Amino acid sequence: MVAREEIGLRALQTEDVWLMYRWYNDPRVMEDMMPPQELFAPSMEEVRRAVERAVASSIERCFLIHDAAGRALGFASFTSIDLRAASAQLTVVIGESEEWGKGLGKETTERMVRYAFSVLNLHRVHVRVAEHNARAIACFEACGFVHEGTLRDDHYHGGRYRASHVMSVLRDEGSI
Repeated sequence: MVAREEIGLRALQTEDVWLMYRWYNDPRVMEDMMPPQELFAPSMEEVRRAVERAVASSIERCFLIHDAAGRALGFASFTSIDLRAASAQLTVVIGESEEWGKGLGKETTERMVRYAFSVLNLHRVHVRVAEHNARAIACFEACGFVHEGTLRDDHYHGGRYRASHVMSVLRDEGSI
């Protein structure tokens, strides 16, 4: 497990484009992304534009996950922020595969959910996770997320149609 003081979150910056480019072009990292990214290898220019949009956005919150030494480990974001419904979609990506299985995703998810409820004053945080991504499903369950439903055959991955799950946590449900 990762100790709380060992990781940090900071706002994504335009200078982080090279990290995002590397992670978005790593098939191991993109294997479980929703929507699936198996055929998508963005150019540096495409990633640069996406990072610039995210950094400038008033309706998204994007963070770089880093260790105590400042080494970048992944990213997390809130998109589809709806202030009227007080909800947002969460994405957590651990970009450095040697960090997988160490509790980093769980710690990041817990921090992001606390931020959503205490800073953004949201009521609901939801995720969409590929059915074959058992590691992410277990992480979200451990963080108090509840299965809301299954989107049957909603994407094509690995040579066949597959489902994804929608999971959420509400402010008054979580132990976070």
